[in-house]
This record gives sequence, C-alpha cells and structure tokens, in this order.
Amino acid sequence: MLLIFSYDFYTLLTEIYLSNAICALLIYGVILNTSYNRGTPVVDYNIGGFCIQILVIGMWLILYSKGPYLISWNALLVQDFLSFGTKSIILVISLLWSLTVFSYNKIEKVNFYEYWIVSMLAIVAMLFISSSYDFLSMYLSIEFQSIAFYILASFKRTSEFSTEAGLKYFVLGAFSSALLLLGISLLYGITGLTNFGDLSKFFLSVSTENFVFINITLFSIVLIEVALLFKISAAPFHMWSPDVYEGAPTNVTSFFGVLPKLALVSLMFRIIFLNFPSLFAQLNFTLIICAILSLVIGTFGALMQAKWKRFIAYSTISHVGFILAGFSTLEFNGAFSALFYILVYVLTSLTIFSILLSFRCWSYPTTYQLRYLTDIVSLVIINPILASSLVIILFSMAGIPPFPGFFAKAFVLLSLLQEQLIGFAIIAVSLSCVSCFYYIRLIQIMYFSHVKTILIFYPIEKEKAIVLSLNLLLLALIFWKIDLFSNFVYCMLFF
Repeated sequence: MLLIFSYDFYTLLTEIYLSNAICALLIYGVILNTSYNRGTPVVDYNIGGFCIQILVIGMWLILYSKGPYLISWNALLVQDFLSFGTKSIILVISLLWSLTVFSYNKIEKVNFYEYWIVSMLAIVAMLFISSSYDFLSMYLSIEFQSIAFYILASFKRTSEFSTEAGLKYFVLGAFSSALLLLGISLLYGITGLTNFGDLSKFFLSVSTENFVFINITLFSIVLIEVALLFKISAAPFHMWSPDVYEGAPTNVTSFFGVLPKLALVSLMFRIIFLNFPSLFAQLNFTLIICAILSLVIGTFGALMQAKWKRFIAYSTISHVGFILAGFSTLEFNGAFSALFYILVYVLTSLTIFSILLSFRCWSYPTTYQLRYLTDIVSLVIINPILASSLVIILFSMAGIPPFPGFFAKAFVLLSLLQEQLIGFAIIAVSLSCVSCFYYIRLIQIMYFSHVKTILIFYPIEKEKAIVLSLNLLLLALIFWKIDLFSNFVYCMLFF
C-alpha cells in the first residue's frame, strides 16, 4: 500500500509542489498586502518574481520525474511521454509568458497580487488536464481551468469591456460545460464506465448491432467533442473568442492565446487516437466540417479586422482549423502533424504577443497601448529591429518558406494527401494563400506606407527583449534542427 502511494505521489510531484507554493504565496500576499510599508505594489512585484522561480523549480521537477508508463490515483491520472512532453512545454512557455507580462504589469500598474495567484492556478489545471485518464478528472480539471479564466477575463474591474468579456465567457463557458457533463453522463449511463482505458477495452469488444446503444454512444461522444472544440475556439463554436480577446486586458489575452490550447489539444489526441479510435472513425465528418469552418471563418474574419486583439483571435481560429485538419485524418501521421503544428503555434503566438505588448507609445507624460493595426506605420523608423522581428513572425504564421510555420502547414497538407483528402487539402491551400494577404498587409503598412505622423514608441523592456530573443532562437532551431523536434513529437505519440 505504501509503495502504491509513493508511485501516486511521484506522478504528481510537480503539481503538488506548485499547489503548495501557490498556497504559500497566497498567505504571503494576504499578510503583507495590509502592510503600509510592504503592501501593494511591492507585494505584486515580489509574488511575480516568486512565480517565475516556482516555474523554474517546476521545470526541474518535471525533468527528473520522467519515468515509466504509470496509471495512478485509482486510474484517474496517467504518466506517459505525451503528458511529460505536454507538461514540459506548458511550464517552459509559462515561464516565458511570465517574463513577458512582468514588465507590462509594472507599466500598467496592475497592482493586484491575485493576478499571479489565479494565473498559476490555471497553469496547475493545465498540468492536470495533460495527465487526465478519466472523464471525472478531465471534467474537474477543465472546470478548474475555466473558473480561473473567468476571473482573469474580468480582472480589470474598472473597465466595462473587461467585465463584459468575463460575463460572456462565463455564460458561454457554462453552456459548454453543461454539454460536456451531459455527454459524460450519457456515456456513463450506457456503459457504466468513465475511465479512458476501460472504455477503450469496452468498445473494442462490444457488438455494433445494437442500434440504440451505438446512437446514444455516438451522441454522447459528439457532446464531449463539441465542448472540447468550444474550449479551443474552433468554428462554429468560436463566438466567444473575438469578444473575450478584445475585452480582456492584454496580459490576460496573451495567456488565453498561448497556453490553454496546448493542454486541450493533447487531451483531444488522447481521446481520439488512443481511446476511442473506432468511434471517431464514424464521426470523422464532424472534425472535417469543423476544420473547414474554422479555416473559412478564421481567414475571412481576420481580413475584416482593424484591431490587434480581434485580428489575433480570428487568426487563432484559422490555426485551430489546421490542427483539426491533422486530427481528421485519424492516422498517426495526421496526429504528428497536428501536435507539431500546435508546438510551432504556441511559440509564434507567444512571440506575437510579446511584440504586441511592446507596442506602447508616448503621450507625454504617460504611455498607452496600441490597439489598431495601422498604428505600426512608423515602427520601422523608430525600432527597425522590432519591425524585422514582426516580419519574421508574420511570414511564419502565413506559412511562407523557409520559416517553421511553412513546415507545420506542409506536414498537415501532406497527411491530408496521404489519406486521399484531396479536396480538403485544396481548400486548406487556397485559404492559406488568402491568409497571406492580411499578414503581408501588415508588412506593407510598416515598410511602404507614407508616414504623416510619427508615433514615438516606448523602448522595449529587458524582460520582453529576452523572451523575444529566446522565441526567435527556438523558431530558428526548429528550422535548423527540424528532425530533432520531429523526433520529440514522435516520442510523444508512440511512448
């Protein structure tokens, strides 16, 4: 019994450490926040620095807790290379994101230490999502993450836009959670099981002649699929994404746009490919429809946007379409392309948000955050290095060779062609060509538009410069060492 408990403890070592550290930080913040000498904003800066240190130690624990394939905590959680790789990437990206928003919080005077506490709790929830091996643990982890997101979206209490974003996210998120719970309940009612492994064995041996049983099972899986597609903002369940991205504070928007999709995509891979491949073979058309709609709505929606955050929201929907296109093949080549795409997407999204958070202009004696796409017209004059970095990222997001985004899209398209989905591949290529227009339009605004009034940009902070340099270095490594990253993704699939 003691040995079993030690194995259970070992698989959750990182999560237990992060949870205890967050509780300690919360007590620390509550005690010192009422102090006249050491209160806000000193507490906020201290807790932000402590969070960065905690994430570094969490990365070290993840690295040394890599072990064999283990199913622990009464088969609620699993430890394998998929969860190990996903957790490692989440913690690395969380660390880089924390460095990015640390200086932003100083300038914007976000003097609420609770911001860091809620963000860290959301990161812990993502780690649990990555290890979920039961519908109960999956549902609780997703709800844990969603509650933190509702709070973060409405965190700027003095802004009616932030309050509206939080309310919209809460109402629509509650509806998707109800669908998820209904799907799990129906599946449990028809099978009496909630564990992924048990359900996988059950559906391998069950007869498909019972019409009512199969239809109820497929309906429950569709409800679960819809809820997960809502969480990753796939069309036609994307209606919350542009409004929440626009209304939430920019540091919160960067959190929504970078981290959550990684954990949820790994969860979708576990459900679709490892546990219910026979069921999703009958529901493959739903993935194809959602992928095409995401590509169409994301591409043409981004064409009509004039604000940065709504533009990134629709661009994200288009990228989610490519991820679903890889999943729609129902083959491991497609799964590899989808996971490789989400890896490149996370890095490029973090880079674009680190650049977006650097778009601050002087309006003496204060500064303000740029909101419109056309405001970057004088960026190449004031900060040519930042402008060239933005060009690299835009080329990668557009899928122009030899940047990493090209290889990510090429892998998806090749997997579609391999499975004879030629029409789907033609649609994806055509819409990718259309998306190049709005990415290159930004480059045209920066380099070739006539400047009537030069905006004086605030110098980029040291933390953002470090993160931006590291992101560009990682993207360059993907290009030069693409075989190394490909092997990493293949290990996530097969071990």
